[in-house]
Amino acid sequence: MPAPTGADAVVPEPARFGALRLALLRLRVRGRLRLEGRVTLGRDVAVRVAEGAQVVLGDGVYLGSGCRLEALEGTLRLGPCTRVGPRAFVVSLAGLEVGADCTIGGFAGVGVPAGPGRSGPVTIGEGSRIAAHATVASGATLAPGTVLASYEGVAPVR
Repeated sequence: MPAPTGADAVVPEPARFGALRLALLRLRVRGRLRLEGRVTLGRDVAVRVAEGAQVVLGDGVYLGSGCRLEALEGTLRLGPCTRVGPRAFVVSLAGLEVGADCTIGGFAGVGVPAGPGRSGPVTIGEGSRIAAHATVASGATLAPGTVLASYEGVAPVR
């Protein structure tokens, strides 16, 4: 059964100069960015990797225009065929793993702090859909195939 579409739909656009932007990005982060295949970047994508952290992008990953990936601690890993929508924010405060064939909708926030000083590893199961404007807090886990509707949030289980 195919996953529902709607607010979670991310349609990859042709990337002009995407290969050049990717090469410049790899130079800037000096070995803390690993590509496991073909990756497509939209315009104005920002990837920030702190010392001691790492970003791993699987084959077929698409990063939409203006999205931001930030690895502050641990490894931020996007599985194969994962699509990140425009202006989405994905941050690893203590490790973040997104399974294969996931969609993170536009303006969604994944790995954001659950509260002051609260952080933990984030796991998003294979085939999950996070709709536009949804939030997944640091420390949360989503089972494979989870569909998170627009403006919904998932907090860590304590």
